[in-house]
Amino acid sequence: MSFRVNPYLQQPSSDGIYITWFGETNAAGEVSITGPGLDAPVTFTTTPTFEPLLSYTNAELNQDIDGLEQGSWLLGNENYKHTVDVDGLSPDSTYTYTVTVEDDVFEASFTTAPSAEDWDEIRFVAFSDSETEPRGRVNRRDWQQGALAPDSLPRPSTEESLWAETIGVRGDRLNYPLTENVGYRENLEIINSREPDFLVMPGDLMQGGGYQPGWDEFFRHNAGEFDSGLSEYAILPALGNWENFGALNGGYGTDDDGRFGPLFGREKFHVYFDAPENGIPEHQDNYYRIDYGPITVLTLDSSNGEPDDSRDNYGSEGQPPKISGQEFTGPGTDTQENISREQYEAAGGTDLADFNPGSPQWNWVIEQLEDAREDGQIIFAQWHHAAYSSGTHGLPMNHEDSSGQGGTPMRQYHPLFEEYGVAAVFSGHSEMFERSFVDENNDGIGVHYYDVGVAGDGMRGQRTDEEGELLNYNEFSEWTADQSEPELWAEVEGVLQIVEGGKHYGHLEVNLERLDGPDEGAQITLTPVYSFPILDSNYELVDTERRVYGDEIVLTTNAEGEVVADTEPAFAEIIDLTGFDGDVVAELTLSREAAFDNILKFYETDAEGAIAGLKPGDEGYEDAVRSALVDGPELFVNNLTTIDESIVLAGGTYYAPALLIDGNIDSLATIDDGVVGMSRVEREGNEWQFEDLTDFDFNDFVLNVNSLTGTAQSAS
Repeated sequence: MSFRVNPYLQQPSSDGIYITWFGETNAAGEVSITGPGLDAPVTFTTTPTFEPLLSYTNAELNQDIDGLEQGSWLLGNENYKHTVDVDGLSPDSTYTYTVTVEDDVFEASFTTAPSAEDWDEIRFVAFSDSETEPRGRVNRRDWQQGALAPDSLPRPSTEESLWAETIGVRGDRLNYPLTENVGYRENLEIINSREPDFLVMPGDLMQGGGYQPGWDEFFRHNAGEFDSGLSEYAILPALGNWENFGALNGGYGTDDDGRFGPLFGREKFHVYFDAPENGIPEHQDNYYRIDYGPITVLTLDSSNGEPDDSRDNYGSEGQPPKISGQEFTGPGTDTQENISREQYEAAGGTDLADFNPGSPQWNWVIEQLEDAREDGQIIFAQWHHAAYSSGTHGLPMNHEDSSGQGGTPMRQYHPLFEEYGVAAVFSGHSEMFERSFVDENNDGIGVHYYDVGVAGDGMRGQRTDEEGELLNYNEFSEWTADQSEPELWAEVEGVLQIVEGGKHYGHLEVNLERLDGPDEGAQITLTPVYSFPILDSNYELVDTERRVYGDEIVLTTNAEGEVVADTEPAFAEIIDLTGFDGDVVAELTLSREAAFDNILKFYETDAEGAIAGLKPGDEGYEDAVRSALVDGPELFVNNLTTIDESIVLAGGTYYAPALLIDGNIDSLATIDDGVVGMSRVEREGNEWQFEDLTDFDFNDFVLNVNSLTGTAQSAS
């Protein structure tokens, strides 16, 4: 087989790309590239290198996995690496590349990054903790109980329910309906359909960096038989705790053949991924910088902090006391107690990098921040261990309930990030979907921190105390999928089904759009997306749907790439016309799939969606909406019809939409609708979707705002 791993992309830039693939023979390969600016195909011939580190160990060859035929997941045991570093291409241009090895031909395309000076739109995706392994084909994870919507039926029972019988339970929790394999695959299908420009992946790619079948499974999903998205867009990976783990081959220790698991795992990571040079050869690939047009992404290695620390250093005689509850006495210095530098270097490792102040990595980060800010870049960062987390790994080492792998030491970077205007940080580890916001100087800007550990493994939620109450340890938390997006369960054709909300596999989609005008800044939209499973009456998977959680964040940058004070409405569904003087012409597209003759009108609000002090969800809010509906635009479209419409609204204010269900002013669907216990208005980009009943298909009235034209307010 010529392609053990399909060609996949790294190091995206405005003039090139880095192509890697693996074969099972030492046959040379040929890469041919065609596209803009090339009068003839550009060709490269590769000389593969044999990679013995990727050969199966005896433990892997002899492994048994319940539910799978022994060895059915194994590939050939020869690994030959091919790489091609392509440069000299044109910015923001699409190229076709063909890879030929012996009789096998692989063809795909990629698009180079735009230049920092000339760009329009960029989309990337962030998620982590896929933790692939062959066992994921048959394994379902336990699904931690989240909040329930007010009108929801209870979850199915863990005893003698159809769910328990068909999908299963683990302890006092239901299993999630999808296996890890299917969950990750469906998540990737949604991502690939969105055609991102690149993928940010902050660690835990597979279930053990030293476990070759885990790597095989990762690439089956991303550059192999299941799908091959990384053949079209580049990956920016970070080291996670699982990359530092040997799994069958030593775990955090040494196996019977003398392999030190953490070193073995990191060595495999270095074989698969080649980052741009960072100027520190001993830490090459651990931390690095990618500039994608106006974007700078800094990837850090949060694997090891010094001085080394452990839970055993607290609570005994002569030691500092352990803290409890919501106490916090400092971030600590180390994100794991599993290995020390002494152990790692005794096993022959040379690449372990400290992240604390004064370390080479810390100093490198400062240099990159200074340079990126001077260049006017929009800065993002990623690492694995979430600095701010409400989940399993959110507690520091000296807490009595610490996991021994808490990410709090990475909080030390926050003052730097706030100083240099980092827009957002992406992490994982706790396998949450969470957003935290930290603004130490209270200027309204701050930094958004995301735990995006929802790629395809654990289904965890917020940590609870001994009584089962939420611990709420992370005081900076703004949103979590498991608590902020309540599950709605209902009977569907006589079977209890989840119909909306809850924590699912998903990802964060980040869209950047260049703004026209004298400031020449950008708008950044961070959208939490989830893959919602549609099940039949036997709980068999019918399909998955791309759905959007209600915590979409919109940031604005100035011409220097710095995030400016966030004046965005509290609800994404609010239309912000505060930047216009006089009348604003809105070009719209309307559609509908509903029996009711619904009518859409607008009302003025403040940035909080409030009317005369009443906020959405408050008692009396809908009465206030009825009184505040503006004269003028009244939008209507016939059933199963799509039309274009042009309306005029006064600038200088905020508007919110209100759906008059079947044209009845006494029956409204508004933002943060409290009547049915959850919102009946959703926004995805420039599309507003409305629900008139409770089937939550959100197609009963659809409004697309195609353009807004008016006079921008001048600076005072």
